[in-house]
Amino acid sequence: MKLVLGTASLGMNYGLFSYKKINRGEFKKIEKLVLESKIKLIDTASSYGHSEKIIGNSKLKKLNIITKIKLPRNNNIHVDNWVKKKLMNSLRKLRIKRIYGVMVHDYKDLMGKRGKEFLLSLQEFKKNKIINKIGISVYHPKEIKKILKFWIPNLVQIPLNPLDNRILDSGLMNILKKFRIKIYARSIFLQGLLVNDHSSFKIGKNYKLLLDKFKSWCSANNVTNLESCIHFVKQFKKIDYMVVGFNSYAHLKEIIDVFKKKQINIPKNFSTNKLNLIDPRRWN
Repeated sequence: MKLVLGTASLGMNYGLFSYKKINRGEFKKIEKLVLESKIKLIDTASSYGHSEKIIGNSKLKKLNIITKIKLPRNNNIHVDNWVKKKLMNSLRKLRIKRIYGVMVHDYKDLMGKRGKEFLLSLQEFKKNKIINKIGISVYHPKEIKKILKFWIPNLVQIPLNPLDNRILDSGLMNILKKFRIKIYARSIFLQGLLVNDHSSFKIGKNYKLLLDKFKSWCSANNVTNLESCIHFVKQFKKIDYMVVGFNSYAHLKEIIDVFKKKQINIPKNFSTNKLNLIDPRRWN
């Protein structure tokens, strides 16, 4: 398993705890740290504020970059023209001519006539070697099942953390491996909820008990919350990559150092299917 640099915090305020976007001085330190580490992949998106532009103006553009594309709701667009314009705009911001990967940001964009046109457009870019890999980012295993009925992506990005074990319980990991699909785990900190004080987060009593249970176990076993999140994911060998978000140089350095540590076994005792807790789209 390898780390992937998640870059939402480079271009905008991000996450439940409103992490401030990283300033230029801090970024220079982060850039140096990443280049000195073994991180070779960057995860970004056109929707991540100025993230693509910041990467393009740095040495990080030399790494393998994955960006994401989401179709607009306007049904009157010419899909192929829109995708070409969107992708070329991303390449311009990133200051590269070819990109390692493009992920569909919403599985619904692949449904129906528009979906076919969207996929064909991306495949044409791959055929012309402008895109190396095409993938999809999902929120629920059932979304993968729908996609696999008509398309085998190169990459799949899924949420996975001590509370959200849905992909593990679904049995889909074996199917993805059978098709040689690279698996990227994201949301490993659940937008910071698992590694920060959650007392100000307005949730029901049952949800608070789940968070308290996880954090109490960490404390009792002398393991930090961050160590638990990273090593929970790291222990599943069928996961190829772990996407990590960060809010500062110190935070990223801690993540890299923890990832390098000898494996810590974290139990699957905190899993829940309560979507109001584990799906950030449902948070107010």
